Amino acid sequence: MFFASSPKTKIIRDIFFRPNGHPEIYTKKINYFQFTMTVSCPLQVLIKAERKGIEPSLSRLIMNVIQPGDHCIDIGANYGFITFVMAKKVGAKGYVYSFESDSNIYKILNKNVELNNLNEVCSIENYFISNSSNGAMKMIDDIFYHNTNKIKIIKIDTDGSDYNCLLGAEGLIKRDMPLIIIEMNENGRKIYHKLNILGYKYFYDQCYHSVNIEDTPPNLIASTKSLISY
Repeated sequence: MFFASSPKTKIIRDIFFRPNGHPEIYTKKINYFQFTMTVSCPLQVLIKAERKGIEPSLSRLIMNVIQPGDHCIDIGANYGFITFVMAKKVGAKGYVYSFESDSNIYKILNKNVELNNLNEVCSIENYFISNSSNGAMKMIDDIFYHNTNKIKIIKIDTDGSDYNCLLGAEGLIKRDMPLIIIEMNENGRKIYHKLNILGYKYFYDQCYHSVNIEDTPPNLIASTKSLISY
């Protein structure tokens, strides 16, 4: 466990597990919360997933909020753990729209969806989601312009471009007022301000503690009603 996660062993891990500059990918069937799934991902990610899950508190929130038949958006899906939780919960009558901008990770994400037979409830796109559309860069509002399905949750985790993703989804957000989970690495005050203008009044960190504009939790949860209501 220490070897797979410690900064002190990073050089050794890079030699053995990143021989071509990319992490070595492992495939294994694991128990992930209440689900059994087969995943391909780097060793460090796999160990973390097996031990305590990826973003465990957010995964529990998503499982509590989503109902069968719901439609959800996962922006910055990475290897797909949040996408899998969403897809397992929405079931055959729901749908998950998943986006990953890194082409190498996207290929693995696509494989993971196939391994878990989720093709019928997931769409996986290799787009960079932002506040304009140009080539491989897309706005959520443009992608969903003709999609009339009500969105229950939008999760945004893009390592820095989260605010622009929010701006590019403003029309959809105004229409459906979904629960929003957004990373707060940058532009925290702008994110709070925009969400407040859009009508969001309840803000929480990933442990469901109420927060305000002075707080910068790693992930902000924004809702139009108290989480206790879910």
